[in-house]
Amino acid sequence: MNSSISMTPQYATVLFTDVWDDVSEFLADYANIGIPTTIDSDTSATTLFYLLYAKYGNTPIANNDITQFKYKIFSIIFQYGPTWEKKLDIQEIIRGLQESDLLAGSKAVYNTALNPSTAPSTGTLEELSYINSQNTTNLKRSKLEAYGMLWEMLDDSLTAKFIEKFAVCFKKFVYPEQPLLYITDTEEDED
Repeated sequence: MNSSISMTPQYATVLFTDVWDDVSEFLADYANIGIPTTIDSDTSATTLFYLLYAKYGNTPIANNDITQFKYKIFSIIFQYGPTWEKKLDIQEIIRGLQESDLLAGSKAVYNTALNPSTAPSTGTLEELSYINSQNTTNLKRSKLEAYGMLWEMLDDSLTAKFIEKFAVCFKKFVYPEQPLLYITDTEEDED
């Protein structure tokens, strides 16, 4: 007698991959769920799907209601997605800085106007058109200081922090909620 039994753990709720096993389904839900899409590009939304799939693909969702689960996912994207996407853009700019950009420091200009023809205003940031003298300060960083600043600005945990926000959508303690039943068939030798 040959019996086939699935050895897959059985959970009370479906897995992430049961809700979305394809990026096109995820993108269609994202565009049509009713919560505004705050991630600007399809590339970012596609990347986010694969990151969620990689982290939570075989994890049971926390909700019995799949629609509520989807709303939770897209609410988190609405709330934190734009900041994540902008920080990724900034990180790309920071990683692309040339050494000359890193070495350049700040510049300060100090102007002096003695007896100008117009009265200076303290309520605006407009400059006087007439000056008597000007002093400037140009700072330059050492290579060590410049690379130290770059090191501090690079953030390799940016995406991990964002993906971790989705943990509330999934069960915290993952164990089979339905018992696994094992059937062993033995054939007795008849002599």
